[in-house]
Order: sequence, then C-alpha cells, then structure tokens
Amino acid sequence: MIEPVKQIIEDEHYGEDSLLVGVLASACVGILDSGCYVTRGKVFASSQTGNLLYLGIDISNGDFSQILKYTFPVLLFVIGVVLGTHFQMHDKRKGWRIAPALCEIVLIIIASLLPLSWNALANPLFGLVCGMQAIAFRRIHHIPLATVYLNGNLREAVERLVKYIHLKDNDDLYRFILSVILVFVFLVSVTIGAFLSRLIGHYVTLVAAVCLSIDVYFLYKAKKSA
Repeated sequence: MIEPVKQIIEDEHYGEDSLLVGVLASACVGILDSGCYVTRGKVFASSQTGNLLYLGIDISNGDFSQILKYTFPVLLFVIGVVLGTHFQMHDKRKGWRIAPALCEIVLIIIASLLPLSWNALANPLFGLVCGMQAIAFRRIHHIPLATVYLNGNLREAVERLVKYIHLKDNDDLYRFILSVILVFVFLVSVTIGAFLSRLIGHYVTLVAAVCLSIDVYFLYKAKKSA
C-alpha cells in the first residue's frame, strides 16, 4: 500500500492532471448535485440517469407535467458534452481546460443567482456545466477517471481491487486508491452541499464556483510553468 501512495504524491507534478485538480472538480459536482436536488425541485445536476429515472416513473404514473423539468437538464448536459469536446479538439495547447472551466464558473454564477421561480432555466444550466466538465475534467495523473460520474469510479475501484488481489500489480492498487478518493470526495461534498443548503439555500451552488475557481488557478499555474 505504501509504494502506490508514495507514487501518487510524486505524480502530483502533472499539474493540470493532478489529483488536487480532480478532487476540486469532483467536489464542485457533488455540491451542484446536492444543491440542485435539495433546493431546486429534486433535479440532479450531473446524474442524468437519475433525471431520466424520475421522468420514466412520472410517465408510467400518467404524470406528464414534469417532462420538461427532467428533459431539459438532460438535453443541456448533452450540449455541454458537445461544447467540451469542441474545446478539447480545437485547442491542443497545454491548459486548454481553462477556457471551459471559466465558462462553467460563469454559468454556475448565473444559475445560482436565479430565483427558485426560475428553476426551469437554472437546472438545465447546471446540466450544461456538468456536461462540459464530463469532458474537461476526466483525467487524473493521465488516467481516465471521471469527476462527474460516481458509478464509473466505483466500478473502477472494485475492478482494480479485485485485479490487485489476484495479480499483486501496484498499478492496479494505484488506480484503486485514486478511484476511492474521488468516490469519497463526491460523497463528502454532497453531504456538505446538503448541509449548507439549509443555511444559505439555493446559493449553495456558488460554493461549487469557488471550487472550480481554485482549479482554474492551478491550471493557469501549471500552464505558466510548462
């Protein structure tokens, strides 16, 4: 266990692919998800599976009044993925993530300041943010890991642990630790987001903008030192 942990610490020199950047990005999404769910009508920011689940249940119950409520966040998430891919394909320079991250911050601030009566617009904007992040922040230490999808990291953690038990390859343990950290951070950030929602209401999502702003600082710093 000690060797992979030491390697993770040493590999933090990757800068824009660092674990710290990934942790902050994951915390951002966790806060967005809990904030939207608790304060904006039980709609998820990143978990479009959850939104589609609610949509399907409502349709099965003959309740068609919620179709737009759950459909638009999914559609804007898809558009966010398109935009994130556009940034990735058209800017091969180091630090390309800064531009989509800045766009995300602006969108989070705008959506956070919208009153609860404007949830129909705010929730899709948060979906747009998470769609962009699904592309912009999905590598840690050059390893494909998601800062948006919890299921993928949970699957990765279990898969790598089983492989390590059988093969004793430290690379599997390395990836297991990274995946577990992201799952843990997401859970903690969701908990914090839900707690803060009781204190500051729907403005809790501004905390996610702060997390992402710190990420932009680290990304810019990594770009300057390259």
